[in-house]
Amino acid sequence: MFSDNARPVAWPLFFFYFFFCALIGVMMPYISVYYKSIGLTASEIGRLMSTFTLSGILIPHFWGWLTAKVGLPKRILQIGILGSFIAVIPFNWNDQFETLWLLTCTMALFYSALIPMTDSLAVRSIRHLDVPYTRLRVGGSIGYVFAVTGAGFLIGQFGVAVVIPTMCVFLALAVVTSFFLKEQAYENDTHKETTSFFSLVKTPESLLFFVLAFLAFMSHAPFNVFFAVHLSTMGYSGELIGLLMALGVVIEIFLFLFFGNSLKRFDVVHILILCFVCGIIRWFLVGWFASVVWVLIFTQLLHCITFALFHMVSIEQIRRLFPERFAGQGQAMYSAFAIGLGGGLGMVATGYLWEWAGGAWAFTAASCVSALALIILLVSQRR
Repeated sequence: MFSDNARPVAWPLFFFYFFFCALIGVMMPYISVYYKSIGLTASEIGRLMSTFTLSGILIPHFWGWLTAKVGLPKRILQIGILGSFIAVIPFNWNDQFETLWLLTCTMALFYSALIPMTDSLAVRSIRHLDVPYTRLRVGGSIGYVFAVTGAGFLIGQFGVAVVIPTMCVFLALAVVTSFFLKEQAYENDTHKETTSFFSLVKTPESLLFFVLAFLAFMSHAPFNVFFAVHLSTMGYSGELIGLLMALGVVIEIFLFLFFGNSLKRFDVVHILILCFVCGIIRWFLVGWFASVVWVLIFTQLLHCITFALFHMVSIEQIRRLFPERFAGQGQAMYSAFAIGLGGGLGMVATGYLWEWAGGAWAFTAASCVSALALIILLVSQRR
């Protein structure tokens, strides 16, 4: 999978992705089910979950600045993962919304640094190695499948109380793995650049990319927060929910493994059109036909397109739009504007829409957001 000279750098990153995404595989689908079991309302659940993404609007810029100041990205990443682990422990003994909100804010302070810093460190670490980014990122997909499936079976056997302890276990393993990452200190570039980061952000192509990414993550908000709740209310067991969640990511693994180097052969506009068309179909079917198992299986197969393929394109676009000097800031901007603002606002809106109109209309709204993104993309190409 990795060449001899790449293994010391690649395998620690692979396993860090594994345990970090295993945390996401437990937290994103199942913590909303846990919150519901302790009596929280849908709007309260939406507000709690949105804290993780809304914190990504500004906080990643602080961590990026601190990393550039210290020059040791591994140390800053360790602070982020260790802080997240310490912050999640008190979740085991609290069930009041106000207390959980404060704990969530504390965890989000550290958690929001992990996604952009891990991606930035991975891309930077392999830039002189014959290793595609997707070969590392597939470790996260495998970890997600392992966690979402295993947690589904654990919930079926022992109840939703296992969600928080399982999150603690995966965070602890990620902390241990972080010590095996190879330090990649930033080099001081004495060459004077005439181009600034914000001038790159303000180009029409960059603005279009960030708007489309914003809408893409907003459309995934109902899935990230309420998909497991949506299925559980229809009578699906925890084991079946876990298997359905894992199915889409299994296909994602093959995409990451075998098509990472093939992405450049296709027009990025055509790929994005495919992503948004699949998003329109996927969210509409989940909203109105989730009671039909084969329809759910089909929609989960589309996950490798609406999420994985779009993420692959996004990483490549950031690498292309922002030179190495600005790569970390470009990744932070992507995390802040798309994952943070887009995903966070989507989660808040989903929580209220879920209470007012129900799950079917929440997913229909997600389908409309994908349609809006498709229209913006097509109009931009005409111009």
